[in-house]
This record gives sequence, C-alpha cells and structure tokens, in this order.
Amino acid sequence: MKSKLNSKKKGMRFEDQVRKTINSGATWASPGDLDYGKFVIEAKYTDKKGFRIPLTMIDKIWNQALDMGKEPLLSIGIKRNDNEVFVLDCQIRLQRK
Repeated sequence: MKSKLNSKKKGMRFEDQVRKTINSGATWASPGDLDYGKFVIEAKYTDKKGFRIPLTMIDKIWNQALDMGKEPLLSIGIKRNDNEVFVLDCQIRLQRK
C-alpha cells in the first residue's frame, strides 16, 4: 500500500511541475488534471522503465476534452535518474478512414 501512495505523491509532484510550466491549474471540479486555455491536460508520471498507454486512458482523455470543448493533451514524465525526467507532451487526435 505504501508503494501506491508513494506513486500517487510522485504523480502529484509531476502534475505540479506541469502546472507551473504552463502557469495554470484546474479546479477540483474540472475533468483532467489541468485546464489550460484551449487544452485539457492529463499528467502522468512514473519512475519505472516505461509507461503503458491503454486505449481506455486515451478514450477517457479524449471524451473529457470534447465535453469541455477543448483539445486533449497527455503529459508523461518518465524518471531517467535522480536528476533527470523525460517529459513527453502528446497531443491526441482522432483520424478516421
């Protein structure tokens, strides 16, 4: 249980870094982690070797953004070492055939 709490705390710290980077923050009632201008940003963080992005996560982010009339973004932080974190900012688009 302690590991899960630690992961949540690290994720919240990363979310705060993203918020400071874009100079904004969401209210508790807002879907997504951050509401910034024309975007809804979902922030995820891991100190493991990788991060899996399931379709259910993408669908959730996509639908929340559409409901708010905004564009969805996914910001992922992956810890490289004690001093470095790779940050991937991914814009989500849906292409139809």
